[in-house]
Amino acid sequence: MIANETYAKYSRHQPENINQKHKNSLGFQDRLALLITTAVGTMYAVYFFAIFMTGWMLWQGAISHHPFDPYPFAFLLFLGNIIQLLLMPLIMVGQNIQGKHATIRADEEYKTTMTSYHDIEHILKHLNEQDIELLKQTKILQRLSPKN
Repeated sequence: MIANETYAKYSRHQPENINQKHKNSLGFQDRLALLITTAVGTMYAVYFFAIFMTGWMLWQGAISHHPFDPYPFAFLLFLGNIIQLLLMPLIMVGQNIQGKHATIRADEEYKTTMTSYHDIEHILKHLNEQDIELLKQTKILQRLSPKN
């Protein structure tokens, strides 16, 4: 019974809820960065910025009789640059946190897969030993049974 001895030495991996584990490891700043990264990475953010910029240009270009930011909308460009400068590093931080989560998840999946692999190997060895034993018993029974 070599397979049983090998299997007994093998320490089994117990799968974990990686999403909960990762969520519990995040601090306030990490959660805030993820929240903003997730919010900015949606089509709703694109719609918001498009509507805001269109509204600003209509307000300053066509509606207002005394615009404080006339065409080419220098103040709007300034605001856009400030937002970009603030969001770029924040989004990079959020992506790093998401990448860390993906790495932890991949490691957990690898460990679980290896555990399943070892379990399957153990089962296959055990089945092979049973096949060998069944063949031995079949040969013994054939020798003992009277020939028809």
